[in-house]
Amino acid sequence: MEIPLDISKIMCALTDKGYEAFVVGGCVRDSLLHKKPKDWDITTNATPAQMCNALSDYRLIPTGEKYGTITVLVGGMPYEITTYRADGNYSDGRRPDKVTFSQNIEEDLQRRDFTINAMAYSHHTGLIDLFGGMTDIKNKVIRCVGNPKDRFKEDALRIMRAIRFACRLNFTVSEDTVTVILEQVDNLKHVSQERITGELIEILKAKNEKNRHLTEYIIKSTIPEICKRATHTPNMFNYTMDGIFIDKTGDIEILLAILFCDNCAEKSAKMAQIVLTRMKFDNKTINNVCYLIRNHDLKMQPNKRYAKGILNKFGYEKSLKLLEFQILHKSAHKHSIEKKEDFEQFSADAENLRNLWQQIIEDKEVFQLKDLAINGDDLIKFGIPQGKNLGKILLECLEYVMDNPENNNKNDLYKEVVCTTLKKFRNT
Repeated sequence: MEIPLDISKIMCALTDKGYEAFVVGGCVRDSLLHKKPKDWDITTNATPAQMCNALSDYRLIPTGEKYGTITVLVGGMPYEITTYRADGNYSDGRRPDKVTFSQNIEEDLQRRDFTINAMAYSHHTGLIDLFGGMTDIKNKVIRCVGNPKDRFKEDALRIMRAIRFACRLNFTVSEDTVTVILEQVDNLKHVSQERITGELIEILKAKNEKNRHLTEYIIKSTIPEICKRATHTPNMFNYTMDGIFIDKTGDIEILLAILFCDNCAEKSAKMAQIVLTRMKFDNKTINNVCYLIRNHDLKMQPNKRYAKGILNKFGYEKSLKLLEFQILHKSAHKHSIEKKEDFEQFSADAENLRNLWQQIIEDKEVFQLKDLAINGDDLIKFGIPQGKNLGKILLECLEYVMDNPENNNKNDLYKEVVCTTLKKFRNT
């Protein structure tokens, strides 16, 4: 394994003082999978006080001394170092009642969740793999360290972590681990909603067909409302899951909209708002998901004038996301569409509309008030008093420019729109 220079410096500082030091967990797993680790964690038999003494040349942050963790800054980057430990009982199913520091790397690895995460490495010792993690990597299997019943009782969130790792790595979950997942899924009630939501987001993004059954199971378990929808569409849940697995965007707002979207847009949006609020999603995400659901049946016509109207209403990014969602939604439901030609026509129209939007953006054609050659101040200088008529005139100018982009200049707008509109107001 290649260890970054800054990590090696930290490990050497500890070993020079007579302590052990290993990189451990996810960084070892990812390195063996030939993936670039996101984080590098170090474990050692040095206590927090001993770590501080050995690493006195560096800036240290005591982020979790109770649990034996010190953060060291090297080159402006934070790295966590944790003392070997043995966990006590997990009476609340979330965290150990007591943490005991250990002098034994084997004892530290034994407390970890899955075999692929329970390996350690140093240049002096090589790979320490006591539970068959390397074999499970080769066989593409997620397996608990020791008895899965014990591991999931210690922290029920490991149920979702097992599925998340399987989806992200395209592994399968071992049969004994799956059996315990099905037995203990109700223990997720002991886990905070934020942690459950975080894992579910990653599962939805990383899903793969190999783990479809487990993905569907955990969605039903954590969002029971999905199966309680009053729908007139047979096999609605299957269509929902088809959409999840067809998706290539990885956009969580689109994925959540697919989860909740039913044949009644308003009821679906209301359900999504209630459930996503319970799941602690932020207001921006909730509002965007509800926007997609409410507009999932909005007809998208592939002509430039209509394309500009949609851009004016929603903006480019939201319009594009809505179109992506509509494509995904119809793809998931295409077998229920009466005519195959209808789906093919929609697909062709969607592609044409996307190209039109791209052309409008590239040509910098006007579709918003802010891009008009005149504004409210110009109209006031022209002699039009502030009031609702001012806004109406600007909207008339925008309508005109969207049909006549070459005339977005003050002279043409005064001549063709402002004066004409003022005459209309006087006549009424």
